[in-house]
Amino acid sequence: MTDPIRPTSTAERTSRSNDNDQALDAIVQVALAADPPDLLDRLMNATIAIGATASVYTVVIPEDGSEPSCFSLFACHPRFAQAQDNRRPLLNHPWFRFARSRSTPGTDHEVHTTQAEDAEAIRLASEYGFKSALIIPTPAGVDLSRVEMLCLGSDNADDFEGEHARVIRTLARALAAELHDWMTGYLRNYLRQSARLQPTDLDLLSMERRGLGTKEIAQRTGMSLASVDSRFQRINSRLNCPNRKASAKRAAEYGLLNC
Repeated sequence: MTDPIRPTSTAERTSRSNDNDQALDAIVQVALAADPPDLLDRLMNATIAIGATASVYTVVIPEDGSEPSCFSLFACHPRFAQAQDNRRPLLNHPWFRFARSRSTPGTDHEVHTTQAEDAEAIRLASEYGFKSALIIPTPAGVDLSRVEMLCLGSDNADDFEGEHARVIRTLARALAAELHDWMTGYLRNYLRQSARLQPTDLDLLSMERRGLGTKEIAQRTGMSLASVDSRFQRINSRLNCPNRKASAKRAAEYGLLNC
């Protein structure tokens, strides 16, 4: 477990240059997390080092024909995680809708509430360290539907507004990028192990993702047409997907394909 850092407001921390070094060091430590609990600890440390009070990081991966898979880290008061879990899914939160529609960071002042549930979600968050919020969307990659969001919170209203917040935004984007890299590796290993995927399976999925048909795949691999179809049927079963196109899409969303 990393050593805790004393929290400061964003205005306080940007007035001290050595705090930038401390924040950067905490962000760099994210990549060294051994597992999700360790990652959560390092996220909390980085959150405080930046000058925020709390943070939430979430990854949502669409799953064909079923509910999306959602992986979240709540570096905040545990009651907020429990309270949020008892409400609508986090992917319906106005923060997440904002992240899904944007490619650049924004604050709570830019988040639109369109229904009563939105206002209640914002009110609930404000009770647990999110009186102001900075939302950082994280692009997952080209042709991917995966959506990632880091949301930093502060007990101080308007803490992410103004000139002093420019440094905070830069640090927050760096933190989001480190979280993205770590989570991509984790999800990649998770799916590969749970579906028992071999390198040759990934080669087939990559070719499918590039749009190659059975005949061309057979020519490139030296397999028979029947063997190609049979291999894909087994892969589909292990990935719990209805067809090879869906299997290739799922593998890509989890970071297993480089095509």
